[in-house]
Amino acid sequence: MNGQSTAASDYGTSGWSADEVAVLTDAVEHAPSVHNTHPWWLAVHDRTAVLRERTEAELLHHDPNGRDRSISCGTALTNLVLAVRSLGWRAETRIETGEAITATVVGTQRAPASEEDMRRFRAVKQRRSDRAAFTGRPLTGAERDAVAGAAAMPGIQLAWIDGEPSALAVARLLEYAARVYHDDPGYQRELTMWTQAPRGPRDRGLAAHAFGSSGLSAAGLVTGRTRVPDEATLAKRIQHESVCVLGTGNDTAADHVLTGQALQLAWLEATSRGISGSVLTQPLHLVEVRTGLASELELTMVPHVLLRFGRTSAEER
Repeated sequence: MNGQSTAASDYGTSGWSADEVAVLTDAVEHAPSVHNTHPWWLAVHDRTAVLRERTEAELLHHDPNGRDRSISCGTALTNLVLAVRSLGWRAETRIETGEAITATVVGTQRAPASEEDMRRFRAVKQRRSDRAAFTGRPLTGAERDAVAGAAAMPGIQLAWIDGEPSALAVARLLEYAARVYHDDPGYQRELTMWTQAPRGPRDRGLAAHAFGSSGLSAAGLVTGRTRVPDEATLAKRIQHESVCVLGTGNDTAADHVLTGQALQLAWLEATSRGISGSVLTQPLHLVEVRTGLASELELTMVPHVLLRFGRTSAEER
């Protein structure tokens, strides 16, 4: 993680062993983050792990207010908590927001991990961002309930996008956002700077082959060469896939961290069930898209991310 995780030797191993510290570090390194920037530091000492946000501005055009950075810290926190539990400890968590987000996780006492926690923890390394169009059968009602249940944290709201009118309304907003970003030279220059060929979770940046060429993903992360899908096509994709909006009652850094925690729990639950997924946040950086989404879908939340779930044809075989 480019020096962002501290080694066990830096803090001693009077609490967790060196192998246990490695488990915690590895889990955090596999958390999804905006443009794979890993915007956090991890310090481990005794039986305490401290995850602290790196606040230096790296994505001036893609994440101008640090919203995605805070959400990313939330996904890393979920992985860290699951790792602590997997080691057989009860995880006590404290989150502070201010100049930087600081999340402290303490292994307070021995407690066996639940089967659910272990299943999700095993999915940490399996989870991938699948930006291809999902062509397999849609999620069943039970699968959607399981994914939504995983994200059901206090303060979190989740709404599935169902029906043609809702799909068309969301598609119209996504097409608008895609055209804005397609024609934004600053956005495009920054995207080019962060496009490379990362070989693993420690590498930063986006792989060139990871960009969606059609469907929802093509509207979520737009290059200068992207053929922006029309709203009718996007609406059909939304109806074929399982797409939901995740949000909270307010729009603070604490809300963004909470969103990241819930997002990752939902994604890991899906992964553990053989379901692919990816996240769209860039369109919601535009205030008019964020407010439009809430208005069109009659949401009582501030929407922070769109999550899409489904199966590829390869997964069906």
